[in-house]
Amino acid sequence: MKKSGVNIELHSQGIYYIKGQMLFDTQVVVTGQLKNEAHRSLRILSKHAQKEDVQAFIAESMRLTAPGDRNNIDAILQVSASANRALYEEVRRDSNMCEALKELMKDEIEKERQEAAQAAAQIATQDTILENIKSLMHNLNWSAEQAMAALNIPVPNRSGYISRL
Repeated sequence: MKKSGVNIELHSQGIYYIKGQMLFDTQVVVTGQLKNEAHRSLRILSKHAQKEDVQAFIAESMRLTAPGDRNNIDAILQVSASANRALYEEVRRDSNMCEALKELMKDEIEKERQEAAQAAAQIATQDTILENIKSLMHNLNWSAEQAMAALNIPVPNRSGYISRL
C-alpha cells in the first residue's frame, strides 16, 4: 500500500488511518492491539471478545442514559452478542450481569412486551368476531357475507375472516 502512495498513519495503539490514493480516508481498527481499558466498545466487537471486556462494557454502559448513547450501546451489544454467542450465554448466567443486561435493554424489552400484548389482544378480538360470524351463520342460516355485513365488518377485512371459516 505504501508503494502505491497510500499513507498509513498510527493514530493510537491498534487504530490506523489510511489516507492518500483512495476514494476516501479509512480507519482500520486491529482489536487485538487495542489497550484493554481504553477501547472496550471496540474490543467487544471482535469474534474473540473477552469476558472481562464484555462485563466492564456493560457496567460502564449503565451510567449512560441519553437516548443516543442507549442506541449506540444497543448496536454494539447486538453485534458483539451475535459474534460471541457462547460468551454472552456465560455472561448472562452471572446474576449481576444478567440484571445489568436487563436494565440496559428494559426499554426494548418493554416495547416488545407491549407489541406482543397488542398482537394477542388483536388475535383475541379477531377470534371473538370469527365466533360471532359462525354463530350468525349457524343460528340464522346466513351466509358469511350476510353475517359480516350484520356485524359491520369492513369489506376489505372480510377475506381474512372467510379464509379462517
